[in-house]
Amino acid sequence: MKTPINALLEASLLRDAAEPFQLG
Repeated sequence: MKTPINALLEASLLRDAAEPFQLG
C-alpha cells in the first residue's frame, strides 16, 4: 500500500511527464 505522500509524488511526476504533450 502506498502512502499518501508517495501517491501525490507519483501523480506529480506523471503530470510533469505529460505536460510537454499537453502543451504541444
